[in-house]
Amino acid sequence: MEIIDDAQVRLDKTVGVAHRKHRQRRITLAWGTSLLSKVATTGVQLIAVPLVFRALGEGGYAAYAAVTSSAGLIAVLNLGIGGSLVTPIAEAVAKSDDRKQALLVQAGLVPLVLLCILASLAVIPAVAFLPLSTLFGRVGVAGSWDLRVAALIAASATLAWCPLSAITFLRQAYQEIHFTNLFGAASNFLLCAGLLVAAKRSTSVSVFVAVFVLIPLGASAVNLGWLFLQRPFLLRSAGVRAWKNSRHLLADGIRFLGAGFSSILLYQWPVYWIARVMPASSSSWFAICMQAVVLPMASVVGLLMPLWPSTADAVARSDHHWLEITMRKGRIAVVAAGGCAFLITLFFGEQLLHLWLRKPVTLGWQVRGLMGAYLLLAT
Repeated sequence: MEIIDDAQVRLDKTVGVAHRKHRQRRITLAWGTSLLSKVATTGVQLIAVPLVFRALGEGGYAAYAAVTSSAGLIAVLNLGIGGSLVTPIAEAVAKSDDRKQALLVQAGLVPLVLLCILASLAVIPAVAFLPLSTLFGRVGVAGSWDLRVAALIAASATLAWCPLSAITFLRQAYQEIHFTNLFGAASNFLLCAGLLVAAKRSTSVSVFVAVFVLIPLGASAVNLGWLFLQRPFLLRSAGVRAWKNSRHLLADGIRFLGAGFSSILLYQWPVYWIARVMPASSSSWFAICMQAVVLPMASVVGLLMPLWPSTADAVARSDHHWLEITMRKGRIAVVAAGGCAFLITLFFGEQLLHLWLRKPVTLGWQVRGLMGAYLLLAT
């Protein structure tokens, strides 16, 4: 009996070590591809912002920022369901329960698709017929058709993106963030090329908005399609039980919706509101400073994302030792990144913006200090 028990213990240890190595490989792969994706993202932002700013001028860039940030407000329609899928799917994967995985995916995606279809019946007519001054304040006073078309493109693309946004969380649940990173890198390279072509051939806000929203939308659609090709069992009918799970996911998603909505209030809403009430000479520069804050934060978040599904997997397998070590290293890395961002912004923020935009920039040390402190505290 003792021999059998000892053999079982050794088997459990071997299996646990194998799972730990697999988990670590996934994190390393995610970080490696994240680096590629972040290089591409940073490159796009370094090129895109000054490119669009020079092509459209202060007034056009203010309109561009107002349209893209207002479209971001619609993203709240994802209801946080994507985030609520990560942990239960990771647990179902740990138990090799394909039926549970299909049930959860369908319970999450079907309500999102239906909600966005219903929302489009209200949002699209409002964007198409309401006065532009009502939608965009000072930016929309001129009432150009170009701005109207840009707003319709941005709103339609965002509504279509809401269900597709779940792909990021599904890839996290399967510890396959490297796929999202690779699709993101490809999308960013195409986006950069599209913006370069648009800058040479057009000064239309709608053209730049179309490039900005449609290329990432296409990348998300291809990524989701590839996930279903990899796991066709996710499309098997889950029946009425999926709708029961939808209620649980929606209730759990409220926590993630709160985080997502706070992000919208912090980053999209201020740009949209400033564009409504301030002249273009002020609102365009405000939007650029917001980009300068969001860009390094996105890099830090990208480094942390692989820890979410790996943590869920480790909890499901009761691998607490791995959790303690990994979380300790993660906290140290985050604090170090925030501290570096604070010091760089405080001492070199003005010079970096000047190099970025190739235009004279004046930022007092108070502004640089506040931007740096925000980066430190947010990370």
